Amino acid sequence: MNQISIWKWLSLALIVLGFLSWADQPAYGNRRLQRRLEQLEETRVCRRCRLEEVDLSGADLREVNLQGANLNGANLQGANLQGAILDEAILTEANLEGANLSQASLIEAQLGQANLQGANLSRGIFNFARLGQANLENADLQGASFLGTRLNRVTLEGANLTGADFRNASLDGAKLEGVRLSQANFQGASLREASLRGSSGFAVNLNRANLSQADLTEVVLSEVRLTGAVAVGSLWEGAELSGAALNLGDFQGANFQGANLQGAVLSEALLMGASLREANLTYSYLFRANLTGARLQGSRFYGSDLSQVLLRGADLTDADLTNAIIQGADFTDAVLTGATIPQV
Repeated sequence: MNQISIWKWLSLALIVLGFLSWADQPAYGNRRLQRRLEQLEETRVCRRCRLEEVDLSGADLREVNLQGANLNGANLQGANLQGAILDEAILTEANLEGANLSQASLIEAQLGQANLQGANLSRGIFNFARLGQANLENADLQGASFLGTRLNRVTLEGANLTGADFRNASLDGAKLEGVRLSQANFQGASLREASLRGSSGFAVNLNRANLSQADLTEVVLSEVRLTGAVAVGSLWEGAELSGAALNLGDFQGANFQGANLQGAVLSEALLMGASLREANLTYSYLFRANLTGARLQGSRFYGSDLSQVLLRGADLTDADLTNAIIQGADFTDAVLTGATIPQV
């Protein structure tokens, strides 16, 4: 379906304004709005224009320059904003459902509580923008840039974040369930109390990210990078984390029950009080990891490197450490009932 032109929209908008809002808005207000839209139609430029609550649904706004424009509460549903410049624009509570924002620039834009369901944001630039509580359910964010962006409590369920860049962004309390994350970069990002249940991807970068109290139940993140991450009290039950790098991370009190950590690197990781019951840690590398008081019942450490690991007070009931390297490991007060421990 062809996009509705701005001029066609203008005619309809003026009729609506004339009949529904005439009593509340002076005539000069309508004329000023008309002039702004005519300017946008003719020059494709309307910097810092006041276009609050206008209806531009379905409009063809490709490559327009609306830098700093006020589009608070505007209706841009299905609009084509491909390549548009919206840096510093105000789009708070705007309706952008199904809109095309691919390759658009929205640096430092304000999109709090905006509706971006099913929108195309691929390769867009949203650096340092504010999208708190925005709805991006099922949106396409492939290759988009969100450096330092505030995305607290956003909804991203079912979205495609492949190759997106969220370095140092804030996604506290965000909903990322069922999200595609392959090659996404969250280095240094904050995801405290975020939910990523059932999300999947490969080569995801979460180095130095904050995942405290986050829910990553049943994620599929083989070879994910979590070096130096802080994930105190996080949930990883049934997660697929084979080949993951969790070295130098803080996972105190985290729950990895039933997780697959085969071949993972957990050297010098803090896992005090963590639960790894029935977890698969075969051929993993845990040099100098701290598992004091950890729950390791039924866990498998076949062929793993546990040298100099602290296991004080840990529960290793029925754990399998066959062929594991345990030189220098500290088992003081550990529960070893039914455990298979190699001779040093």
